[in-house]
Amino acid sequence: MIISHRHKFIFIHVPRTAGRSLTIDLESHCGPEDIITPSGDSPGRNCSGWHRHSSAREIRERLGTKTFEDYFVFTVERDPWDKTLSTYWSIKGYTPGEGGRTEQVSAADRIWRTVSGYPWSFDAWVKYRVFRSRIPGFRRPFGKTFGHYTDDKGKVIVDAIFRYEYLEEHVGILASKLGLPLRLRSKEGGGTRPDKRDYSRSYSDWSREYISGYYANEIGLMGYAFGSSSPDNVVETSPLIPRARIEVPRRVEFAFSR
Repeated sequence: MIISHRHKFIFIHVPRTAGRSLTIDLESHCGPEDIITPSGDSPGRNCSGWHRHSSAREIRERLGTKTFEDYFVFTVERDPWDKTLSTYWSIKGYTPGEGGRTEQVSAADRIWRTVSGYPWSFDAWVKYRVFRSRIPGFRRPFGKTFGHYTDDKGKVIVDAIFRYEYLEEHVGILASKLGLPLRLRSKEGGGTRPDKRDYSRSYSDWSREYISGYYANEIGLMGYAFGSSSPDNVVETSPLIPRARIEVPRRVEFAFSR
């Protein structure tokens, strides 16, 4: 996440969308008073009390509406089915303890590993996350990225949403908008997924439908379709594209079996 007072922009970092790589590139143009959360080997700056994935609503409340609306606010979104699979591999695709990372296994994790078998397939992992979210005290199964760039009524409050699938081209558009030479040179956070096949081959009918319902807002806003190429447009909230509220989808039920 970056708040650049020097260039008057705010970057909202949605997880698993190459946000760390983009942060590193943008950081090289930021001033000493700008706010940058840690990313990769960078410790960040002026970021006390800020989180890497702070939402647009949180930033607006802290900065004030006038400053927020004066700045160019943008984010990057990704096909939710592909993003969920990427999250699975980001957790699975490293050796515990490597690079200073340690695996924290809760009692619920240990129980589920015992009854379901471990390591989990992608489908079993999705079911576990949903199962765990229904236990009091646990969070929802996956990130709700729509909340990263909307207000509490579901209204989009960022100026532009770029696409992960066309990020090199869209970074060029962003560079023109900001008047900065951006090249997306870093590959931070990538390389954890060994299976390079189309993401659709990892899904069962159940997991496809569950993710479809869970991320219905994002899918509707961005025009994603399972197993299809992403649209290539930048989603802009301008007078031509009103910042309309998108209704929250109905709850998706499922049969809990491996």
